[in-house]
Amino acid sequence: MSWKTLAVSVPGSDVDDLEPLLWDSGAVSVTLVDGEDNPLFEPGPGEVPLWENITMTAMYEDDADTESFAETLRSKGYTVLFTDELGERVWEREWLSQFKPMKFGENLWICPSGYTVEEQDAVLLHLDPGLAFGTGTHPTTALCLEWLDHNLKPGQSLLDYGCGSGILAIAGRLLGAKNIDAVDNDPQALTATEDNASRNGVQDDVAVFLPEDFSVANQPYDVVIANILAQPLIDMAHQLSGYVAPGGDLVLSGIMSSQADWVKRAYALELVGEKDMDGWVRLHFRRPA
Repeated sequence: MSWKTLAVSVPGSDVDDLEPLLWDSGAVSVTLVDGEDNPLFEPGPGEVPLWENITMTAMYEDDADTESFAETLRSKGYTVLFTDELGERVWEREWLSQFKPMKFGENLWICPSGYTVEEQDAVLLHLDPGLAFGTGTHPTTALCLEWLDHNLKPGQSLLDYGCGSGILAIAGRLLGAKNIDAVDNDPQALTATEDNASRNGVQDDVAVFLPEDFSVANQPYDVVIANILAQPLIDMAHQLSGYVAPGGDLVLSGIMSSQADWVKRAYALELVGEKDMDGWVRLHFRRPA
């Protein structure tokens, strides 16, 4: 089926007024994206923040008269950015087409469906974007993947706390780690981790747990990696530190640059490395041998 779209620029305060108009006009979907470049980080409990300026895009079936509706919106004072005819699309492939193989460090690659890498010594992790966080595109994930590629030693045990898609746990296994546990408080993330592990042929090597079921059977770990957010990392400082074996490494990400000092103060382990990428920080601690 062919489709049509209509995009409107509105202040965040006008979203609640415009959205019902779009649905009433026959839209089959309505999406909201940042109309400028003002990312939102760590909303407070119960908050549903919106950007100051928003682009709302409505999709319609091909028989909809989007041009007439656009004129109606203009008459009401709305700024219509464009209307467009999309034609026939296989939407699953349209989504995946935005992703290409990405390299992290010297050898590690994340490869979506339909791609491969012809490079000697390449370690390929096959992963498509999905509902769980973690495809390698965000700086916090990229920082962790880079660290694993450069620092993980074959045979080391690994704990991925807050595993999301399982990308870090699976990457660790492909790079030679053993005794790998992955923990997340979202059952959907654990399902995604299991599915991705199976796709990469390491389903028997990555164990998944909800926090309440986590028995730390492999504790202590040579490497503990947690890509979460600053406040949970601060709250869990004693817990995460306790999972690290003597001489082991603790890698923390999901930390904005402005929050790095807060997180550092929460940890008693030795800080041996720190790296910034696009306003996000990775902290590397080590427990004395």
